[in-house]
Amino acid sequence: MTSYQVLARRWRPQKFEDLVGQEVVVRTLRNALASRQIAHAYLFSGLRGVGKTTVARLLAKALNCDKGPTPEPCGECVSCVEIAAGSALDVLEVDAASERKIDDMRELRDLMRNLPMRDRYRVIILDEAHQITHDAWPVLLKMIEEPPPHVVFIFASTDKQKFPATILSRCQQLDFRPIPVELVVARLSWIAEKEGFGLTSGAAQLIARATEGSLRDALSLLDRVRAFAEGAVDESAVAEVVGLPPFETVLALWQALERGDVAAALQVVRTEEQAGREPAALYDQLVQLLHALLLLANDPKAPVPFPAAHRDTLRTSATNLGSPLLVRLLALALEGKGLVASAERPGIAVAVAVGRLTLWPRLQRVEALLGREPASPPSVPTSGDAPAGKAGGGPASAGERLVSALEAGGAHLLAGRVGSVREVSIVGDTLVLHCGGLPAAARKSLREATEQLAAAAREAGLPGDVRVDDGGPEGGKQEQGLRARVEADEGVRRVLEVFGGRLNSVEEKP
Repeated sequence: MTSYQVLARRWRPQKFEDLVGQEVVVRTLRNALASRQIAHAYLFSGLRGVGKTTVARLLAKALNCDKGPTPEPCGECVSCVEIAAGSALDVLEVDAASERKIDDMRELRDLMRNLPMRDRYRVIILDEAHQITHDAWPVLLKMIEEPPPHVVFIFASTDKQKFPATILSRCQQLDFRPIPVELVVARLSWIAEKEGFGLTSGAAQLIARATEGSLRDALSLLDRVRAFAEGAVDESAVAEVVGLPPFETVLALWQALERGDVAAALQVVRTEEQAGREPAALYDQLVQLLHALLLLANDPKAPVPFPAAHRDTLRTSATNLGSPLLVRLLALALEGKGLVASAERPGIAVAVAVGRLTLWPRLQRVEALLGREPASPPSVPTSGDAPAGKAGGGPASAGERLVSALEAGGAHLLAGRVGSVREVSIVGDTLVLHCGGLPAAARKSLREATEQLAAAAREAGLPGDVRVDDGGPEGGKQEQGLRARVEADEGVRRVLEVFGGRLNSVEEKP
């Protein structure tokens, strides 16, 4: 009886040209082999499942092939066949996660001193080499400092930052990139065709997104889903196995968010929970979608990891919203990821994060209100005291001129205090600093500096009579009448309704 061989092993690349998504690595190695510039130690680093160990075996083939060293190993000679099968005596693969101690490294040191039993090179492949113990690194360093000419070391690692600098400096380092989603999708579809089973485009897309650039993980997942589906593999089968939502669900959530429909957005989240899928996975897919929309807003031809059938819909959304808004939405969504990750009940956190995102049309309307020139003169700080004397024109320019004169005279602290007052106005021949709402200490310091303020005012061409107005009873009555007018303003009511705030103070600019 023939045992089943998993897809990841059956379709493991046997030639450099079969590798997916690692063109820079392949070109570097093939050029080195063609010119006989062979390093004594290589470091292959990158995410799991992107081809590090596969390339290490291919390099071993290229070094020991009967035609080699060659960038095109034949795949048919005894060395090539045995290396592909993992049975070559002169190619040693060591799992550094388990064989990582000083005694293990000493055994390697003794082994490397012997000549190869048959092949041209003795190739030592250390997988997950960053897990070698602290005490074992010096032994390994001695081995790669002055290795025999017949030994080539290949370190494979998902975390090269843990390597000592002395080791890194003696290796030729090749960084393996995550494989783009579109290349993973193409490879999965090609293998499904060769294997003779159906695989929909949406299913391939979902597998590729779930495995985040790891082709080996994608093939392993395809094996699982194929066993579950018992036939053609579609998106719903993938969603059931991995717990990720179908793209139509993600799109429905985005469309609810796009039109500001909080109820519809939260219903999508509840439906996912009722289906037994993790809401956090749905939220993560939403973040990926927002990133894709931002890419499309800046480049309509940008590759995005979602089904091609929906590309026009996404491109239209991206164009309508534009880059600035999408940047803000994506930033808000990323903040929500922290909330979801730290929550004891992720479903509630996802509902909160999605709800915040869905409120963006209201915020846009408020920004339009706040950015509009007021039809009537009242100035309405909705929280705290707004500094006056800063706006252009009329009394506001008096405040700016006074601040500039104080700063020119070196009175920077006093200039800062003047800049914090509500308003600086000219009443007859008097320069009035309206200080209502300022702390008592600040008002006192301004009153004590009246002479200095007067001198600066004269330097600025302003009235030399300066008065500090704390906002007495008469001013209070005027403010109460003004407050009633402001509270009746439709725009103000809309702002307070959205923010749920209150008016702290009101003043009228002459």
